[in-house]
Amino acid sequence: MAYAFHRDDRSPDHSLRRIATEELSTALNRFEAVPAPEAIHGIRKNLKKTRALLRLFRSALPEQPAANAVLREVAAALSARRDAAVRLATFDRLFPEPPEALQPLRIRLVADSLAPAQDIPHGLSERLSDLRDQAATWRLQGKPHRALKDGLARTRRKARQACDAARKAPERADLVHEWRKRVKDLWYQTRLVVPVWPDLFRVLTAEADALGEALGNHNDLAILANHLAVLPEDLLPGPARDLVQAQIDQARSDILARAFPASDRLLAGDPEAMADTWVAWLKLWHRSR
Repeated sequence: MAYAFHRDDRSPDHSLRRIATEELSTALNRFEAVPAPEAIHGIRKNLKKTRALLRLFRSALPEQPAANAVLREVAAALSARRDAAVRLATFDRLFPEPPEALQPLRIRLVADSLAPAQDIPHGLSERLSDLRDQAATWRLQGKPHRALKDGLARTRRKARQACDAARKAPERADLVHEWRKRVKDLWYQTRLVVPVWPDLFRVLTAEADALGEALGNHNDLAILANHLAVLPEDLLPGPARDLVQAQIDQARSDILARAFPASDRLLAGDPEAMADTWVAWLKLWHRSR
């Protein structure tokens, strides 16, 4: 079943348990194909979707902090191979036909991306399996729809705060990365309500997805820049280093010039009022089954 609320869900509790179990089961199935890059990418997506779901219900789910810690640990353990592939792909976008001075750098990036993957720490899949079993027993405390409203409003508010922080210091890649994470939360959580009003929410999910991807590209550029900063001079002499850095800086500026107005449009409106409206629509949609 898709990553979305369903009319057959008997309650928000049921939606939470069903979706979390589905995402974690898919991630566990993909573990069998690790270290294939596409399997690692797929697992990380499952983990991000689950974490966004848990943040949505955080105020009513006592197990959220511990579950989030497990998901974060698993994602971090899978990140090294992903970063090497990202550095190469980002370089190739900047320099489709790299000059001779940058050929040694590209050869190194290719070698890094093809290096044998580090062994996955023992017990990760078992921890994920235990979490899936626990998810089947989760119960929301208090009023589930109140928790849903709180989660939707919190996500929107945090995304706006992160955007404002990045606007004040656009040179801070860490602030842009935080903004991206909150936009990704918004994207995933908006996907959950697409069945309620497909024509509206598909537009919103597309806009959130586009913004998240743009900010993801900004983060990829930061990953490449951080890597270049520690490379030896004989591999990347000063003039070549300056050339790559200038391209990175220009690309990051271009992304932000488009991302700030896109974010302002996407996040316009009062977060609490928006959350109240979405949950009211969700309730009406359930009653119409």
